[in-house]
Amino acid sequence: MSAYKSRGRGVLVRLRVEHRLSLEELALLLSAAHPDDEPELTQADVRQSIAQLLAMEGSDAVVSASDSIRSADDPDEAAEHLAWARRMVAAAYRRDFAGFPAELTAFEGSAQHPHGGVQ
Repeated sequence: MSAYKSRGRGVLVRLRVEHRLSLEELALLLSAAHPDDEPELTQADVRQSIAQLLAMEGSDAVVSASDSIRSADDPDEAAEHLAWARRMVAAAYRRDFAGFPAELTAFEGSAQHPHGGVQ
């Protein structure tokens, strides 16, 4: 499945029929799916982890994951964990976002700098 440009939300990838998510949203979901560890995941594992969380929580999963990171006891640890999730997502969805190299490069850059993408 290929990424596409949305007018208001940037570059997105379609997951299942009802979900369209940015790379950052995918990273938030992966971070929430593995809150206490940072395993080395295959591309299929990353996609499956995100799909399972969406199946359980639906669209609210992104907001819940974002709130969880913002309210973390240790913001530095949360930022490091999110950087791990960004690296995993970048690897798993690289082919989907190949048509948008600038967005992919910027996202990968935020994965290298843990505090760069925490909002």
